[in-house]
Amino acid sequence: MAAALKPEGSLAERDFPELVHHLYERNFSGSLTLTHGGFGKSVTLEDGRLVFASSSDPDERLGELLLRRGRVTLREYVDAGRAIAPGRRLGTVLVEQGVLPPKDLVRAVVDHTQEIIYGAFLWTEGRYRLQEGQRPAEAITLNISTPDLIVEGIRRINSWARIHRAVGTLESTYQRVEGYGPVAAKMTLTDGQLEILTSLLEGDSLDAICARSILPSIEVCRALWAYRVIGLVRRLDAPTPAAAEPEDDGLGDVLG
Repeated sequence: MAAALKPEGSLAERDFPELVHHLYERNFSGSLTLTHGGFGKSVTLEDGRLVFASSSDPDERLGELLLRRGRVTLREYVDAGRAIAPGRRLGTVLVEQGVLPPKDLVRAVVDHTQEIIYGAFLWTEGRYRLQEGQRPAEAITLNISTPDLIVEGIRRINSWARIHRAVGTLESTYQRVEGYGPVAAKMTLTDGQLEILTSLLEGDSLDAICARSILPSIEVCRALWAYRVIGLVRRLDAPTPAAAEPEDDGLGDVLG
């Protein structure tokens, strides 16, 4: 049994991918606030889906994202920034100034939200806080499954120490979980990612899985980590966590 999830806690103790899946399984609706290094992220969830996100990090603002990707010029970026006023967001200004068509703004906001969320997968320190019941007030929200977000978020993690801790050694063994098919069928997986699941035999070692896959070994390890978090595969040699003592810390009120 996994350790109980508190309404507030440390990301060093509760890894972000596991935290996201925990909320997904419980159909949590509300806000997840993350803080680290003087910056904060706020993620809105609706029935376990991550539908919107914002960040106080200047490098994670919409304008900076558009500038980095060549969607706006430096002149357009500066001019739009000067026109921002209370009640007028950068995206609205860019549309009014003819820099972005409305449909491109929608795509940019969705992309921006995803990037903020994916950035949170890289955090290994900081704090999280849950607040139940808030609903998204945004007109543009994500429509991506939480399992797909977890797979992509983990795919962006470059820390081998984290990946190695999650997947184990070459001798670590894995098996598929019964009922994996319907879950995997609803996900957007590449042929290589899907092949890891469909070809997995009970007791397969990490060494054998990597050798058989068409993907680079690092991608295999990331995929296995994501599948473990989502519940599609089980690592047979992983130690079983001790059952947590019941806690009267408001968890029932937060997660229903």
